[in-house]
Amino acid sequence: MKKGSLSAAMLCFTLVLSACGTVGAASMAPAAEFSDVKPEHWAASSIQRAAGSGVVSGLPDGRFNPDVTISRAEFLKMVILAAKIKVEGRSGGATWYDPYVKAAAGDMIYKTTDFTGWTKPISRLEMAKLVVRAVDPSLKSAGDKQLMYEATKKGLITGLSDGSIGKEKSSTRATAAVVIDRMLTLLDGKTLKVDKRAASYAEVDYRGTNLETMWGGHMNPLPQTHDLSYAVRGTFHQILIIDMDDKDGAYREWVPSLIKVNGKDWRGDYLVAYKIEMEALKTVPKTQVFFNRTVGNPYFRDAVILNQDTTETPLSTRKGLLLNKQNKVITWHLQTISKVELSEFQQANFRFWYFDWSGRGYFELSKDGRLFGNKENSK
Repeated sequence: MKKGSLSAAMLCFTLVLSACGTVGAASMAPAAEFSDVKPEHWAASSIQRAAGSGVVSGLPDGRFNPDVTISRAEFLKMVILAAKIKVEGRSGGATWYDPYVKAAAGDMIYKTTDFTGWTKPISRLEMAKLVVRAVDPSLKSAGDKQLMYEATKKGLITGLSDGSIGKEKSSTRATAAVVIDRMLTLLDGKTLKVDKRAASYAEVDYRGTNLETMWGGHMNPLPQTHDLSYAVRGTFHQILIIDMDDKDGAYREWVPSLIKVNGKDWRGDYLVAYKIEMEALKTVPKTQVFFNRTVGNPYFRDAVILNQDTTETPLSTRKGLLLNKQNKVITWHLQTISKVELSEFQQANFRFWYFDWSGRGYFELSKDGRLFGNKENSK
């Protein structure tokens, strides 16, 4: 058989409804009998559940081909079947997937700006966009970064083995079955376990901070610009929350060592890393200023990563701003807060998300300097 014929044949049996015509469920391999999906396969249970739901199926010879990439058309069809969206019949001259594309576009699950080339492998970002819109109609107008974040936040997408999101990585049939299984779980009104590391990376890509993922809080959008003194302005571009006790947590590898300026142990702490662009507003000869010398917060403890550590990390970048001319510099500022203290702040919705400005004023990074909503015992 020619290569093209073989590919077409495999495509026909990818889903419950064949691209080449209706194929009865009896002609497909039962979910529990896929010869190439052993019980110990990482996606075995999801493959079986998705197949049992009638959304995916195997080949007539009993294989599932879990490691073969899945096309955009094939995955879209799975989403449409899982969401139980009505599909009109195929008109003359149309491809097998045209009715599913039309149904998805009509329900705003697919937009023409998403991608073209339906036979190409679907990426993880493209999967995220389709399934999030299918399970949450309020997000049908959201942008790509928000959709990927929502996919991780809802538990639809988890990180790869290295913890990364892999937005552009092509998806396999096994991955597709897992995502469809999770989609069906959400449509059934249940919740999913969230990969906080993946959600943190996606939230930072979307918002510039992983505050909601790590603490459940909400702050004013980044970037934010504030006066740090009469001569210096600062723009906050990123704020990372790092669990120092979780060696596999998001951005934890960026902290090979840490020293708190008060000399105390960092165990039981969160590290808060601020990426700030400092800009000189006035020229002052022979003067250099550092972020922590202009503003401060009484509820956090400053920390540093020593430059002599051989592990490269952006968080060790600590630069001062020379005021001898109109100058700019990018720097990181590190602070810690204990988990015990943070828990107390959460319960009381305490005002602590702000910086004092050399005793002459302050600026807040969230509404009223609070992160956790309005509560009766707010201080």
